[in-house]
Formats: sequence, structure tokens, C-alpha cells
Amino acid sequence: MADKVLLTGISGWIAKHTAIELLNSGYEVLGTVRSDDVISQTKETISKYASIDKLSFTKLDLLKDEGWEEAAKGCKYIIHMASPFPMKVSKNRENLIPVAKDGTLRVLKAGIKANAEQFVVTSSIAAMFRKPNRSNPYSFSENDWTDENWVEGVNDYFLSKTVAEKAAWELMESKGIKNKLTCINPGGVFGDALDTKGGTSIEYVRQFLKGKFPATPKWGILISDVKDVAKSHVACLGNSKVGGRRLIIGKEVKTLLETSKILAEALPEYAKKLPKKTLPNFMVKFISMLDSSAKTMIPDLELEMKPETKYAEELIGFEFKPASGALIDAGKSVVRLGLV
Repeated sequence: MADKVLLTGISGWIAKHTAIELLNSGYEVLGTVRSDDVISQTKETISKYASIDKLSFTKLDLLKDEGWEEAAKGCKYIIHMASPFPMKVSKNRENLIPVAKDGTLRVLKAGIKANAEQFVVTSSIAAMFRKPNRSNPYSFSENDWTDENWVEGVNDYFLSKTVAEKAAWELMESKGIKNKLTCINPGGVFGDALDTKGGTSIEYVRQFLKGKFPATPKWGILISDVKDVAKSHVACLGNSKVGGRRLIIGKEVKTLLETSKILAEALPEYAKKLPKKTLPNFMVKFISMLDSSAKTMIPDLELEMKPETKYAEELIGFEFKPASGALIDAGKSVVRLGLV
């Protein structure tokens, strides 16, 4: 009999990739959704890449207790992926915390009550690298935490990921089962969109290819291939080495200008629309007053990020893919799906 996995937020882009990886690895998957409306599209997308004989769905709300304990019953593993990642930055820093933190605790508590053997939570390097007075280049590892008190530099998304992950560790530690938890901390996740729903990073690629950005901020991010992120979640299951660890997923940091060049070479028909120069920092700050999505980059302008990731490859047993493949997959899928 196949081991059963509760996968929260299965209609999300990374979660669909993870469901495909789980099903192709022989697991039974119970996916949670907020609305019945997304089930048919999610099922259709996943069915193109994996058999859905062992796939089922349940409608649950991260802000309500109802149904979570029932869903966790009989699940050997809990993978909690559901969490908001909006493009726009809210003026209210606490805006995303109820869903991110309370939702995480709700899922973990249900799993603990159901005697689940292992928990994997999708976090982010957003919970690790934002703090004032950083050196440049800036190195960070699984021991680093974003400074929640840095109001100017830590927006609603960064705060929600940090608070939610800390709460997860505190809960598991208080129960004496810290080693049952692993957090997956990717950077900017790119790869095949799978369907037109996509995700935030897919939307950025779409806007790049549509020519929305004549120039780019001087900003870089660790690129995480979505297939590596999905595979990392699955590689943790039954793996005692990863207990109590935070795994940074990704091989290379790329600036937005380097990203643009990679896309231009892979999709020459869009090269004219892609940015070929950088924006002065003062311009980015000015634009951020009109477009809040630019605000998220300001604390890291011209910062050279150097995350430690080699240890994660060793713990989960495979090498992460180079950044270019993820970016090219994202670009080609956006074109294939008619999103540009």
C-alpha cells in the first residue's frame, strides 16, 4: 500500500510540480484546495505528467480549524506548501501573517495529532537574508534569519515567511519533535508554468517578454529550478538526514539583467522587448512609489548574494540544476501557453 501524503495548496504552481513528483514516486496524494473551482484544472494539469489514480482532493481553509484533523488522518507525511506570495506589497506588514503563520500551525498541529511521521514546510530564503547593515557580498546559511524588526527592509511577504517558519520550529521544539520537521528554503523559483495559472515568478517572466521593463533594477536572486524544489520536498520523505534542517535550494544567483540575456538567447524573437541596461537606484525608488511590486527589491539593490547551498545537495542526494535551464523553461512555457 502506498504511503499517503497530505499536500496543502495543491493548486499552487510549485505544489502542482510537487504533486507530479510525488505521484511519479509512487505516493498517494491528498491535496487541499480553498475552493472546489480549482480542482478540475489542477487535476487536468497534473494528469498530463503523472497518473492521477492515487490523487484526491479536500476543500479546507487555512484560517479555520474545521477538517484539518480529518484530512491528516492516515497520512504518513505532511507537506505544507500553501502560503500567499502576492506581487504587490501591502502597506500593512502584518497582512499575510494570519494565513502564513496560523495556517502553518493549524496544519502542523493536525499532523501531530494524526501521528504523522514527518513534516516538510515550504519556506523561503525570504526568511533568511533580510537584515540591516549587511556586508557586500553577503553570505548566508541555514543559521541566518531575516530581522523581523527591520520595518524599512522587511515587507509583508518577507515578514510572513519569517514569522511562519519560526512558529513552525517553536511548535515542533515545544513538542520535542524538532527532528520531524524540515523546511525547504528556495530563492526565486522558475521553471515550466504547466498551465495558464502559473505563479508570481511566471508573471515576472511574462512581463519581461511583453516588454514591460525597458531596463532592470541592479538586483539579483538565487534561482531555484521548480523541478529541484519539487524533488527536494519528495527527497526529504523518509530521509533521516534532513530532520531539523533548513535546506536552501538553488545553484546560482542571477541578476535581472543576466536573466534578460538568458531569455534573449533562448527566445531571440523576443530579444528586442527584453531589457538590455540597468536602472539607476534612485529611479527604482521613484518607480516603487507608483508600483509597489518594485519595493521588494530596494533593500537588496546592488547587493551580491552568496547563499550556501552545497550542504543541501549532500543531504538530499542530488545536484541542483544551473539557473539558465529554469529561466529558459519558464520563458518557453509562457510562449507555449500563449501568455505573451
